[in-house]
Amino acid sequence: MGFQLLISVLLVSSFYAHYGDSDSEFISVRDFLSDSGNTNADQSQAIQDAWKALCAGKSKSLVIHANEVYTLLPQVFQGPCVASNPHIQIDGKIEAPKLVKDWGSNKPENWLSFDKVSGLTITGSGLLDPHGESWWSTVKFDSRPQALQFNRCNNLIYNGLTQRNSPKNHISISNCIQATLSNLHLIAPANSPNTDGIDISLSQQINIFSSAIQTGSLGEGGATETVENVHVQHCTFTGADNAARIKTWPGSAVKVSDVTFRYFRGTCAQPIAIKLDCDKIGCGNIVLEHINITSSSPQTSPSAICRFADVTSSFVNIDMKCVNHADLQGPSPSPELPSQYDQPHAQLPQASAPHAQARPFLSFL
Repeated sequence: MGFQLLISVLLVSSFYAHYGDSDSEFISVRDFLSDSGNTNADQSQAIQDAWKALCAGKSKSLVIHANEVYTLLPQVFQGPCVASNPHIQIDGKIEAPKLVKDWGSNKPENWLSFDKVSGLTITGSGLLDPHGESWWSTVKFDSRPQALQFNRCNNLIYNGLTQRNSPKNHISISNCIQATLSNLHLIAPANSPNTDGIDISLSQQINIFSSAIQTGSLGEGGATETVENVHVQHCTFTGADNAARIKTWPGSAVKVSDVTFRYFRGTCAQPIAIKLDCDKIGCGNIVLEHINITSSSPQTSPSAICRFADVTSSFVNIDMKCVNHADLQGPSPSPELPSQYDQPHAQLPQASAPHAQARPFLSFL
């Protein structure tokens, strides 16, 4: 994981040193604008033209500079590409129309979607803002779009950007093998409905780390799906209903395996801090390491529920005992934290008080 983080950091830091002053090495959206002085109008066609040039291998990188703002209608960036490692650097702002009515008559499933693009790297310090606040109270959940989807994008790197106020979930990873998401900031108000941070399905070898997720599912319709080799570490969650959760649709026959939660620390507003509630198909090779969760209520010791899960835990301050029958295990006592627990961690803010709709800190549902 440390090596992967180093690669991502080097990609960001070396980009301008290598490409910054060479017009032959990168293209800009401004090169494709019909009116280069007007960057606030709908620039969907210019973005598509720039993407097609990048995908065709006519340049190594597509750049959106820090002072640039582009408004885009829903877009699909289609692969496969001639370029083996297309790179997009976003330091400016990309936004959707602010009102739902301006999205057009055909409401899409996604605002921005990358399909079948292998070796894609997206880096930068910019902002993606689909203005989901205009959707939350006016459009039912099933009809709202995801902000960003990666579908069939193997060997993906997504690093450094901020996403704000998605109409539904912020990021969807589906049918991908080997993806690294790092140093991201996903932001939505606490009262925003169903604005999941990152949803993963039908994918393997997904690494998520060093990200801040401040926001208010798998196997729908009885399908059999597999998600493997997911690693979540060094992340900060603020005001989220669930800090880290694997959610499956009831009766979907989803098999979850090879999931690692490492270096989580914070408070939980309800007695059950960890809930691993798998279906009878089971969850395999679930690893919990260096987890320190305390209760926001001084008189309460957090507990765990675990069912149909193969769990290995070390340096976890909550007793993890799993049962493989229909009766859920009752709350477990909270032992003293081992003295060896002195490792890097994901620091979460202290919860102010328990509330009626509090959720587990870590959960599989």
